[in-house]
Amino acid sequence: MKKISFILTLLVLTSCGSAPKVAQKEVPRYNPNFDYTPQDRSNPRSADITIALLNPVFADKNPNLRVQPYSTFIENMADDFEEMLIAKGFSLRGPFKNRDEMVYGDKKNSDIALEIRISLKDEGNLTLKQQTNWSQMISKNAPNHYKVSGTFYHFGNIIIEATDPFTGEKFWKKTIALPRKEITAKGNKTWTGKPTPRQLMSEDTGVYNPTAKALEEYYQEAIKTAYRHIDVNEMKMIKKEIQKSKQN
Repeated sequence: MKKISFILTLLVLTSCGSAPKVAQKEVPRYNPNFDYTPQDRSNPRSADITIALLNPVFADKNPNLRVQPYSTFIENMADDFEEMLIAKGFSLRGPFKNRDEMVYGDKKNSDIALEIRISLKDEGNLTLKQQTNWSQMISKNAPNHYKVSGTFYHFGNIIIEATDPFTGEKFWKKTIALPRKEITAKGNKTWTGKPTPRQLMSEDTGVYNPTAKALEEYYQEAIKTAYRHIDVNEMKMIKKEIQKSKQN
Protein backbone atom coordinates (compact mmCIF):
# COMPACT_ATOMS: atom_id res chain seq x y z
CA MET A 1 0.00 0.00 0.00
CA LYS A 2 1.44 3.30 -1.04
CA LYS A 3 0.19 6.42 0.69
CA ILE A 4 0.38 9.65 -1.23
CA SER A 5 0.57 12.97 0.48
CA PHE A 6 -2.86 14.32 -0.21
CA ILE A 7 -4.27 11.62 2.06
CA LEU A 8 -5.26 9.45 -0.88
CA THR A 9 -4.17 5.83 -0.60
CA LEU A 10 -2.96 4.17 -3.77
CA LEU A 11 -3.71 0.46 -3.81
CA VAL A 12 -1.84 -1.62 -6.38
CA LEU A 13 -3.83 -4.38 -8.09
CA THR A 14 -2.89 -6.75 -10.90
CA SER A 15 -5.13 -6.83 -13.96
CA CYS A 16 -5.83 -9.85 -16.15
CA GLY A 17 -6.69 -7.53 -19.01
CA SER A 18 -4.18 -6.68 -21.67
CA ALA A 19 -2.52 -3.39 -22.43
CA PRO A 20 -0.04 -4.33 -25.18
CA LYS A 21 0.83 -0.70 -25.84
CA VAL A 22 1.16 2.38 -23.71
CA ALA A 23 -0.84 4.30 -26.30
CA GLN A 24 -2.40 7.38 -24.76
CA LYS A 25 -5.80 8.61 -25.82
CA GLU A 26 -5.73 12.37 -25.49
CA VAL A 27 -8.65 13.71 -23.42
CA PRO A 28 -8.98 17.52 -23.36
CA ARG A 29 -8.25 19.19 -20.06
CA TYR A 30 -11.34 20.75 -18.50
CA ASN A 31 -11.10 24.52 -18.11
CA PRO A 32 -12.83 25.41 -14.83
CA ASN A 33 -14.66 28.71 -14.54
CA PHE A 34 -13.16 30.27 -11.43
CA ASP A 35 -15.15 33.47 -11.65
CA TYR A 36 -17.79 35.13 -9.47
CA THR A 37 -20.22 37.94 -10.27
CA PRO A 38 -22.14 39.55 -7.38
CA GLN A 39 -25.90 39.48 -7.86
CA ASP A 40 -26.52 42.62 -5.79
CA ARG A 41 -24.57 45.86 -5.71
CA SER A 42 -24.69 48.65 -3.14
CA ASN A 43 -23.76 52.24 -3.91
CA PRO A 44 -19.98 52.66 -4.24
CA ARG A 45 -18.24 53.38 -0.90
CA SER A 46 -21.63 53.50 0.86
CA ALA A 47 -20.31 51.43 3.80
CA ASP A 48 -17.83 54.18 4.76
CA ILE A 49 -15.22 51.52 5.53
CA THR A 50 -11.88 51.00 3.81
CA ILE A 51 -10.67 47.42 3.80
CA ALA A 52 -7.11 46.33 3.11
CA LEU A 53 -7.58 42.97 1.39
CA LEU A 54 -4.88 40.32 1.70
CA ASN A 55 -4.78 37.67 -0.99
CA PRO A 56 -6.72 34.54 -0.08
CA VAL A 57 -4.40 31.62 0.64
CA PHE A 58 -4.66 27.93 1.44
CA ALA A 59 -4.48 27.34 5.18
CA ASP A 60 -2.89 23.92 4.70
CA LYS A 61 0.83 23.55 3.91
CA ASN A 62 0.21 20.89 1.30
CA PRO A 63 2.60 21.00 -1.69
CA ASN A 64 0.00 19.28 -3.88
CA LEU A 65 -2.16 22.42 -3.64
CA ARG A 66 0.49 24.32 -5.61
CA VAL A 67 -0.40 22.64 -8.90
CA GLN A 68 -3.38 23.29 -11.14
CA PRO A 69 -6.32 23.36 -10.73
CA TYR A 70 -5.68 24.26 -7.07
CA SER A 71 -3.22 27.06 -7.82
CA THR A 72 -5.62 28.76 -10.26
CA PHE A 73 -8.49 28.29 -7.79
CA ILE A 74 -6.75 30.31 -5.08
CA GLU A 75 -5.09 32.87 -7.41
CA ASN A 76 -8.41 33.90 -8.98
CA MET A 77 -10.03 34.49 -5.60
CA ALA A 78 -8.25 37.79 -4.94
CA ASP A 79 -9.95 39.60 -7.83
CA ASP A 80 -13.36 38.12 -7.08
CA PHE A 81 -13.19 38.89 -3.36
CA GLU A 82 -12.27 42.43 -4.34
CA GLU A 83 -15.30 42.65 -6.64
CA MET A 84 -17.55 41.14 -3.98
CA LEU A 85 -16.45 43.62 -1.29
CA ILE A 86 -16.86 46.59 -3.63
CA ALA A 87 -20.36 45.33 -4.45
CA LYS A 88 -21.17 45.47 -0.73
CA GLY A 89 -20.15 49.14 -0.61
CA PHE A 90 -16.67 48.87 0.90
CA SER A 91 -13.67 50.86 -0.32
CA LEU A 92 -10.64 48.68 -1.08
CA ARG A 93 -6.89 48.84 -0.84
CA GLY A 94 -4.94 45.94 -2.32
CA PRO A 95 -5.18 43.05 -2.68
CA PHE A 96 -1.79 42.46 -1.07
CA LYS A 97 0.22 39.24 -1.17
CA ASN A 98 0.84 39.53 2.56
CA ARG A 99 0.90 42.07 5.38
CA ASP A 100 4.55 42.95 4.69
CA GLU A 101 3.57 44.26 1.26
CA MET A 102 1.41 46.97 2.87
CA VAL A 103 3.26 50.27 3.16
CA TYR A 104 2.60 52.83 5.89
CA GLY A 105 0.03 54.70 3.79
CA ASP A 106 -1.94 51.52 3.12
CA LYS A 107 -2.16 50.75 6.83
CA LYS A 108 -2.95 54.32 7.86
CA ASN A 109 -5.73 54.73 5.31
CA SER A 110 -7.38 51.36 5.98
CA ASP A 111 -9.92 50.75 8.74
CA ILE A 112 -9.74 46.95 8.66
CA ALA A 113 -7.44 44.34 7.15
CA LEU A 114 -9.32 41.31 5.87
CA GLU A 115 -7.56 37.96 5.66
CA ILE A 116 -9.12 34.90 3.98
CA ARG A 117 -7.82 31.35 4.24
CA ILE A 118 -9.23 28.24 2.64
CA SER A 119 -8.69 24.98 4.49
CA LEU A 120 -9.04 22.24 1.90
CA LYS A 121 -8.54 18.65 2.99
CA ASP A 122 -9.17 15.33 1.32
CA GLU A 123 -9.52 11.67 2.06
CA GLY A 124 -10.25 8.54 0.09
CA ASN A 125 -8.74 5.82 -2.05
CA LEU A 126 -7.24 5.83 -5.51
CA THR A 127 -6.28 2.44 -6.88
CA LEU A 128 -3.31 1.81 -9.14
CA LYS A 129 -4.34 -1.15 -11.29
CA GLN A 130 -1.43 -2.96 -12.88
CA GLN A 131 -1.82 -3.54 -16.61
CA THR A 132 -0.20 -6.28 -18.66
CA ASN A 133 3.07 -5.12 -20.18
CA TRP A 134 3.90 -7.60 -22.93
CA SER A 135 7.50 -6.46 -23.04
CA GLN A 136 7.94 -8.15 -19.66
CA MET A 137 7.67 -11.48 -21.50
CA ILE A 138 10.91 -10.56 -23.25
CA SER A 139 12.71 -8.72 -20.46
CA LYS A 140 12.23 -9.13 -16.74
CA ASN A 141 13.53 -5.57 -16.36
CA ALA A 142 10.62 -4.08 -18.31
CA PRO A 143 8.63 -1.65 -16.12
CA ASN A 144 5.14 -2.22 -14.78
CA HIS A 145 2.23 -0.36 -16.36
CA TYR A 146 -0.56 1.16 -14.25
CA LYS A 147 -3.86 3.00 -14.53
CA VAL A 148 -5.50 4.83 -11.66
CA SER A 149 -9.13 5.00 -10.54
CA GLY A 150 -11.14 5.52 -7.38
CA THR A 151 -13.09 7.99 -5.29
CA PHE A 152 -11.90 10.65 -2.88
CA TYR A 153 -13.51 13.55 -1.07
CA HIS A 154 -12.70 17.20 -0.51
CA PHE A 155 -13.92 19.01 2.58
CA GLY A 156 -12.82 21.99 4.62
CA ASN A 157 -13.52 25.51 5.84
CA ILE A 158 -13.33 29.12 4.79
CA ILE A 159 -11.71 31.22 7.51
CA ILE A 160 -12.25 35.00 7.48
CA GLU A 161 -10.44 37.31 9.90
CA ALA A 162 -10.74 41.06 10.43
CA THR A 163 -7.56 42.50 11.92
CA ASP A 164 -5.92 45.80 12.78
CA PRO A 165 -4.10 46.95 9.61
CA PHE A 166 -1.10 48.09 11.70
CA THR A 167 -0.67 45.45 14.38
CA GLY A 168 -2.41 42.42 12.92
CA GLU A 169 -4.43 42.03 16.12
CA LYS A 170 -7.55 39.95 15.45
CA PHE A 171 -10.91 41.56 16.19
CA TRP A 172 -13.26 39.16 14.38
CA LYS A 173 -13.10 35.65 13.01
CA LYS A 174 -15.54 33.42 11.18
CA THR A 175 -14.91 29.77 10.32
CA ILE A 176 -17.53 28.35 8.00
CA ALA A 177 -17.63 24.73 6.90
CA LEU A 178 -17.62 23.95 3.18
CA PRO A 179 -19.66 20.95 2.03
CA ARG A 180 -18.06 17.58 1.42
CA LYS A 181 -17.49 16.91 -2.29
CA GLU A 182 -17.18 13.48 -3.84
CA ILE A 183 -14.67 13.18 -6.70
CA THR A 184 -14.61 10.03 -8.83
CA ALA A 185 -11.48 9.59 -10.92
CA LYS A 186 -10.92 7.20 -13.81
CA GLY A 187 -7.46 7.68 -15.22
CA ASN A 188 -6.89 8.10 -18.95
CA LYS A 189 -3.12 7.74 -18.79
CA THR A 190 -1.18 4.48 -18.66
CA TRP A 191 1.78 4.97 -16.37
CA THR A 192 5.18 3.36 -16.60
CA GLY A 193 5.91 2.92 -12.93
CA LYS A 194 4.00 4.45 -10.04
CA PRO A 195 3.14 8.16 -10.44
CA THR A 196 3.44 10.77 -7.71
CA PRO A 197 0.35 12.73 -6.59
CA ARG A 198 1.54 15.81 -8.48
CA GLN A 199 2.04 13.78 -11.66
CA LEU A 200 -1.45 12.33 -11.37
CA MET A 201 -3.02 15.77 -11.10
CA SER A 202 -0.79 17.45 -13.68
CA GLU A 203 -0.71 14.78 -16.38
CA ASP A 204 -3.81 12.58 -16.09
CA THR A 205 -7.01 14.32 -17.19
CA GLY A 206 -8.99 11.43 -15.72
CA VAL A 207 -7.92 12.76 -12.32
CA TYR A 208 -7.57 16.45 -13.18
CA ASN A 209 -10.97 16.97 -14.84
CA PRO A 210 -13.27 15.70 -12.07
CA THR A 211 -11.16 17.56 -9.51
CA ALA A 212 -11.40 20.81 -11.51
CA LYS A 213 -15.19 20.45 -11.77
CA ALA A 214 -15.50 19.92 -8.01
CA LEU A 215 -13.29 22.96 -7.31
CA GLU A 216 -15.41 25.03 -9.69
CA GLU A 217 -18.41 24.38 -7.43
CA TYR A 218 -16.31 25.03 -4.32
CA TYR A 219 -15.19 28.36 -5.72
CA GLN A 220 -18.72 29.69 -6.02
CA GLU A 221 -19.72 28.32 -2.62
CA ALA A 222 -16.70 29.84 -0.88
CA ILE A 223 -17.27 33.37 -2.18
CA LYS A 224 -21.05 33.22 -1.73
CA THR A 225 -20.48 32.05 1.84
CA ALA A 226 -18.11 34.94 2.47
CA TYR A 227 -20.63 37.36 0.94
CA ARG A 228 -23.28 36.25 3.43
CA HIS A 229 -21.02 36.47 6.47
CA ILE A 230 -19.23 39.77 5.78
CA ASP A 231 -21.94 42.12 7.02
CA VAL A 232 -21.56 45.88 6.62
CA ASN A 233 -23.08 46.70 10.02
CA GLU A 234 -20.86 44.18 11.76
CA MET A 235 -17.80 45.60 9.99
CA LYS A 236 -18.79 49.08 11.23
CA MET A 237 -18.70 47.77 14.80
CA ILE A 238 -15.28 46.23 14.20
CA LYS A 239 -14.03 49.51 12.72
CA LYS A 240 -15.05 51.28 15.94
CA GLU A 241 -13.37 48.62 18.08
CA ILE A 242 -10.10 49.01 16.18
CA GLN A 243 -10.27 52.81 16.47
CA LYS A 244 -11.01 52.53 20.19
CA SER A 245 -8.06 50.18 20.74
CA LYS A 246 -5.70 52.79 19.29
CA GLN A 247 -6.85 55.35 21.86
CA ASN A 248 -5.90 53.15 24.81
